[in-house]
Amino acid sequence: MNENFINIWVANSELGRIQSLREPIAKRREREGKTYDTNHPLVQAMITGGKTGSKKGSPVDCLVISPDFELMGRQMVNELREDCKRRGLSRREYYLTFLKEALEGKEPGLGNIVLTPEQPSQSVLDLFSTPKADYQDWTVVTIDTTAFEKGGTLTIDIEIGREEGEAAFYLFDGDTELSTTEGAPKDMLTWVWGEPSDTRQIIYPFDRGQLFKLGVTGLWVKEEACINAFRTKISVTEKEKELLEEKRPESNEDIPNVPLSELNVLLDSVQSSQEILDVFRAPGEGYQDYTIVNIDATAFEGGGTLIIDVHVGSADTSGSFDLFDSESELPTEGYPANALTSMWGIRPNQTGQIRHLFARGNVFKFGATGDWYGEKGRINAFRAKISVEEN
Repeated sequence: MNENFINIWVANSELGRIQSLREPIAKRREREGKTYDTNHPLVQAMITGGKTGSKKGSPVDCLVISPDFELMGRQMVNELREDCKRRGLSRREYYLTFLKEALEGKEPGLGNIVLTPEQPSQSVLDLFSTPKADYQDWTVVTIDTTAFEKGGTLTIDIEIGREEGEAAFYLFDGDTELSTTEGAPKDMLTWVWGEPSDTRQIIYPFDRGQLFKLGVTGLWVKEEACINAFRTKISVTEKEKELLEEKRPESNEDIPNVPLSELNVLLDSVQSSQEILDVFRAPGEGYQDYTIVNIDATAFEGGGTLIIDVHVGSADTSGSFDLFDSESELPTEGYPANALTSMWGIRPNQTGQIRHLFARGNVFKFGATGDWYGEKGRINAFRAKISVEEN
C-alpha cells in the first residue's frame, strides 16, 4: 500500500465465493483457531470486487483498491492470458497497463471498456435480471470513446441468451444517473429490446469522444424473477469524413435547383456490397430535393435482391428514401408515384431497410431526402450499406 492505491491478489475461496469450499474452509479456520473479520473495510472492498464485472467464475482476482477502500480495478486470473493476447502485450506489460488504467480512473474490469483507434472493438458477456416490483435493476457497461476526438459511430451488436426473460438495452450519456423507478427512462439516447435468442443492434453516431453508459435490464412482463445472459460486441468506426464542417446553406432559397450530390455505386459478384456516407436536405412540405445514388447492378444477369440498409444521423431532421429505375425522372414535388419502393419518415438515429427483387441485371436510382415535416433546408447525414444477394 502507498498513498495512491492498494494492490492485492485474492483467492475467491477465502471470501466464501466458491460454494463447494465454504464448509471445508470454515472447518479449517475453526480447527486452526483463526478468525476472519468480514466487516473490515478492506475485506468489504474485496468482497465487492468479486461481485463486479463479468459473471464468470475465477479462482483468484487481482484487485486495485484506493486508500479509502473504494474499488478501482479488477483482473480475473482466468482471463489474464486472453486479455494479454487481445491487447498484444506481455503479462508484465499488461499488468503495468492494468495498474496505470486503474489509477487514471478508467476502472478496468469493473464492467467498463475503453475503445481506441488501436483497439476499436471489445466484447462483453454478462447477465441481466427482471426488476423487482417498482424497482429497476440495471446491469451497466460504461463505454469510454474519448480517444476518438473527432467522433465516429458507436455500434453495439447484441445477442440475448436462451433462458426466459426479455431484455431492454438503453444507451445514455456517461454522466446520466440511471433511474431505478418503473418504466422506460426518458433521458436515454436510444434503445432496443428483444426476446430470448434474439439479436439486436444499436447504432449511434457521435461528434466527439465521450463516455456512454449501456444499461441492460429485464422487462416487467414476468410475475417471477428471471435471469438471462447477454453478449455484446461494442465497437467504434471513426468518422469517415467531416460532412458538416463545411458551411452549408441554411435553406433551399440560397442555392435553388442545385442537388447536394450524385454518387455512383458499382456492384458485382466480386464486390457485392458498398457503404456510402452522405447528407440529405429537408425539401419543404409537398416538394422533393434528392441526394441521388446511381446503383449499377447489371453484373447480376440472373437477377437478385437489392438491399439498402440506411442509418439516419443525429441532426434534427428525419429522412425519406425512394428507389427508382434508371429511366425515371425523379420528381421535384408531390409523391414519388413512379418509385419502385420507398420508406419514409426515418427519424434521427434510427435505421430502415429497402429490399427490391429484380429479375435481371439493372441500374437503379436511390434518392434520399428529408421528410415533409422537417424545417425546409435542414440537413442531416445518412449512411447506407448497398448490397445485392444474387439469385
